[in-house]
Amino acid sequence: MRDILLRVGGLIAVVVLFVGGFLLWDNYRNRKLQEASYKEYEIRKLLQAGNYKKAEELINSAPNSPMKPLLLSYKLYISEHSKESKVNTHEVLREITKSLKDRELLSLYRERYAYELFKEGKKRDALRELESIREEDFNYASSLLLKAQILKAEGKKEEARAVLKKIEEKSPNTYFANMAQALSLMGD
Repeated sequence: MRDILLRVGGLIAVVVLFVGGFLLWDNYRNRKLQEASYKEYEIRKLLQAGNYKKAEELINSAPNSPMKPLLLSYKLYISEHSKESKVNTHEVLREITKSLKDRELLSLYRERYAYELFKEGKKRDALRELESIREEDFNYASSLLLKAQILKAEGKKEEARAVLKKIEEKSPNTYFANMAQALSLMGD
């Protein structure tokens, strides 16, 4: 009888420890998410006030969290709106594409990163980045426009024409089809 009580007591202790550990972990995780959320709120207020330097300092001091891609996108905002910012757009975009989980947003940032690579003269890397954008992604047509321009810049005019034709076929009567047609008419 005493042996059974010890076993049941031990089992109850293990269950209590397991449940307690889970609750502590959940509490810790929620607290960290709240802290990250509050920091994001502070950063957003600083950006709205035009205090880019302080906002950038807070972004750089922020711990890794699910908010990381959002905070990095704020860095891109700072780089576009602050003359004193020393944000490396290329590096920030690369970091966003590594940390972003949302498939649709990822395709958008991949296209933006490809454009940045193209501007830096890294055409092969830009094309490689564009290859990861799928036909079902919302920005597929715009990524094809960029791909055609890169191919044209590389001297691959026939491949560029084929891509432009594909845009016209896949997205008829749209802005992208009109742009593809205009680029086709512009010729070499």
